[in-house]
Amino acid sequence: MEHIINVLKGVVIGIANAIPGVSGGTMMVIMKVFDRLMGAITLNLKKLKENFVFLLTIIIGLAIGVLLSAFVLDYCFSNFYVQTQFFFMGVVLGSLPMIYKAGTEDHKFKPLHIIPFLAGLAVIIAVTVVSLNIDPQPGSSEMSVGKFMYFVVALLISAAAMIMPGLSGSLVLLILGGYHELMQAIRDFDFAILLPSGIGIILGIVLCSKVITICLKKWKNGTYAVILGLIAGSFYAIWPRESFEYELTDAGIWEKVPTGAVFEMNSTGVIAIIIGIIGVLLPLSMELIDRKKKASAEK
Repeated sequence: MEHIINVLKGVVIGIANAIPGVSGGTMMVIMKVFDRLMGAITLNLKKLKENFVFLLTIIIGLAIGVLLSAFVLDYCFSNFYVQTQFFFMGVVLGSLPMIYKAGTEDHKFKPLHIIPFLAGLAVIIAVTVVSLNIDPQPGSSEMSVGKFMYFVVALLISAAAMIMPGLSGSLVLLILGGYHELMQAIRDFDFAILLPSGIGIILGIVLCSKVITICLKKWKNGTYAVILGLIAGSFYAIWPRESFEYELTDAGIWEKVPTGAVFEMNSTGVIAIIIGIIGVLLPLSMELIDRKKKASAEK
């Protein structure tokens, strides 16, 4: 049963990682696998062996989640954009009490921790503002050595952002210009693009997870203050707004397609708010169930 739950957690994290503006790292924290994942992702063969099954179940879930995103979420965002965004905003909001609790279980925050909090907040807002003012150009349809290396480096940077709570790896990739082509490659199973992307993701996760693990051990309060700032800033990143993306047509031409929508207080807006409330209740209910399990185990 534990393995099935881990696969489902991986699905949620995978879906979040595929959506620009939504943080997979935040979902890792919400699903309560962040610390374990950061400790398990290592070049230490003994630790890898100990956590092999756990990592495998999460990876399987991630793969399923990304595939679902490439197909199912494409429909959700095309037809229910505002409602979908509000759901993720609700999930993030409902997770904040748990993240605060995790960051202060040893020591309470001090006034000085407002600095790392504001730093995290500023990073997310700055990244989002830049992304809103950049016209993401589509790539060429032919693979070359330069393009291969581009996807390795771009996905390395995006993967490092992907596991940071509050930061959206797909949003970073959107800024770097490779998001739309990668989503198309996932839908078409184009391994010419998936291979260098996979190499970049593995390198980014391994390198960044080590840094995060050290920070959590030595500066837990400060690190969680940054994480809370990143997550708070993600509301600005996720807020529904009009945008556009490029789609590759059957003729092999990249076509600019409008996407997204602005929130309005109409019937769609009311439904979005209700769905957002459901999103808030989801992590809170998971926390309540977890507390009841712990209480039963202690008895």
